Amino acid sequence: MTVLGFLIVCLGISLITATENTICTLDLGLLVDTTRSIEEENIPTVKAALQHLVQKFDISTDGTHVSFETFAAKSKLHNKFNNDTYHSKEAVLDLISDSINKLTQPTRLDFALKTAKEHMFTEESGLRPGVRSAMVLYTDGRSYPGSEDFFLDVVALKVIPSTWKFSKTFPD
Repeated sequence: MTVLGFLIVCLGISLITATENTICTLDLGLLVDTTRSIEEENIPTVKAALQHLVQKFDISTDGTHVSFETFAAKSKLHNKFNNDTYHSKEAVLDLISDSINKLTQPTRLDFALKTAKEHMFTEESGLRPGVRSAMVLYTDGRSYPGSEDFFLDVVALKVIPSTWKFSKTFPD
């Protein structure tokens, strides 16, 4: 079984943990690697990890807003912070369940970070002034060798990276 690596990237000074339910208001961006290196057998683990994290937040119109992106050869922004269809925990959980089913190649982390910078974490997408924002990047490896340098995208997002590796299945 492949050990999945998960990278929590916090914007500004925000740091989140999923050890207990949180009542903080947050704009939470989820970026998920959907490449073949994840391996089909690990899709349930990736979904469970995402769902476990999402369940720890009060997702609502006045609470946490979630924007969700998947990436492989291209990146796809499934929803934005200001899409009120996804201002409920159930809707976000359904989006995660329905969006991660097919794995492709290659891993273009550069496209994912560019989409996050230019389309996810913007006021036009519903990023709220005065509300903390955090980006959680789920990936198992490196970007495709032909990828563009994404260092400036990381700098623009003002990230503080942390990495965890695990091979545990999360409860439903």
